[in-house]
Amino acid sequence: MAAYSSIAFADAPSVDSQLWSELDVTRTVGADLSATAIVTTRLGNGLPNPTLTAGGLQIDYRIGAWMISGTGYYVSVRSAETGARIGVWLPAAALTYGIDTGRLALSDRNRVEQLEGLPGSPTRYRNRASAYWQVADGNELADVFITNEFFYDFSRDRWTRNRAQAGLQFQMGADTKLQVYYMRQNNTYGTPDRLNVLGLTVQIELK
Repeated sequence: MAAYSSIAFADAPSVDSQLWSELDVTRTVGADLSATAIVTTRLGNGLPNPTLTAGGLQIDYRIGAWMISGTGYYVSVRSAETGARIGVWLPAAALTYGIDTGRLALSDRNRVEQLEGLPGSPTRYRNRASAYWQVADGNELADVFITNEFFYDFSRDRWTRNRAQAGLQFQMGADTKLQVYYMRQNNTYGTPDRLNVLGLTVQIELK
């Protein structure tokens, strides 16, 4: 059930600067199977905060160059206009193809997800292309990366969002990585319609 704030944010900005933080903890279950616990928080500059919090579990199974993923998230998101908090259950499935050539790693992820808790429980398709360039072996600065992701909303029958991202990945320890990135998000629907994001992601791998 949504909890409604007593403050209205009718003048929500069309452009917002945000800080996105994420923690991923991965446990290898078998040679080709792993499980990742994910916790996310997003803070906005001119919006009711936190704009979003989420937690979930993702299971990945690798078959050669392919990765099959199943994910379940619980997301608490706040309306930019009213400050209302909405709970969304987000099951998702994805198929990713990746290739490595020298220091360059390329991948393309195809993901389908359902937003249960929003009116009509809309279904989205997301396509994300990524490129990682390994800077040097044994260096703290491990990778430079870029990604671009498009969202297709089946309920609207059109492409509705784009996320373009560029960043650096640091090797903080034998089992820990830190990603620092800038992301630009453009929305066809919703408020704000543009986001400038500083992102921080910590990835920990448990043996």
